[in-house]
Amino acid sequence: GMGKVEEFMDQMDDVMAKARDGPGMILKAAQEQVDGIQKKLDAALADPSSLAPNGGGIAACAAGYYAGEVARKLRAVSDDTSGLVGVMTKMATDVQKPMKDLAEGLEKALSQLEGSVKGLAKLPKLIQQEMQGKDSPDDIAKIDTAPMKKALDGGDMDGPLSAIGGMKGVIEGAIAVLKSGAEALQGFLESAPGAVRSAFDLPAPLCALQSVLMSQAPQLMTDLLGMLEKLEGVSLQPVMDAMNGTMDKVANLDVEQIKAPVNKFMESAKELVEKLDKTVSGAKLASGGGMPSMGGMGGFGK
Repeated sequence: GMGKVEEFMDQMDDVMAKARDGPGMILKAAQEQVDGIQKKLDAALADPSSLAPNGGGIAACAAGYYAGEVARKLRAVSDDTSGLVGVMTKMATDVQKPMKDLAEGLEKALSQLEGSVKGLAKLPKLIQQEMQGKDSPDDIAKIDTAPMKKALDGGDMDGPLSAIGGMKGVIEGAIAVLKSGAEALQGFLESAPGAVRSAFDLPAPLCALQSVLMSQAPQLMTDLLGMLEKLEGVSLQPVMDAMNGTMDKVANLDVEQIKAPVNKFMESAKELVEKLDKTVSGAKLASGGGMPSMGGMGGFGK
């Protein structure tokens, strides 16, 4: 019945709000984390002395050969990070248009439906609110039936409903962009921690001292691993889930399932509103002779 229609309209309102907000906050958090890693690497590569462990014999020899090897390996990590920065920046830019198109398209369609499906779906609550506590001719005379009549005027449902169904391609575009970015982020997170640890491994013939090195590991390695761990907490999955949920709603939209209960509801609602309107008119003319009869004003068709 009309309950499903109202549920559909609420769902579309929710989708529109999420599309308008977009995945901006999550993408921004991911971008900031990746940018931070890149800046950390850039600063370290600009100052190779920061790559050496602190103290002991290892520190003395690290200024030359060891630091150079660490820098060489970290440049590869930096290149991967730089590539991810580009991917994340492009994703944030590319996803804006489909999300903007989705929000604007839904806003237009829902606005067109306001005078028919949406307004009609809200009609029972509107009537209930107007009639609540009205128990005298003076109170009844104040009921405004104009919004109810406007809701019954109806309008074009096929056009906006078809427009909503046609947004499948827009949503698919957004999902494709987000999926590509999510895969790039996941691939980076799978390889970067190991690459960072490997960068600080001692080359032969100093590898026998690796356990000593790890006991006095450079602060940079600790910082980078901590930043990568923090980046792992920024997941694009909630955004992907939301977009896939939106796709399901739009792809499975059954126009007739929306129209049939609307048409049936309009028939019973029209009769009720007409009776209410006559009652209000009678109340306005009443002059102490008792409240006009509200009889025959049953409920809406289910």
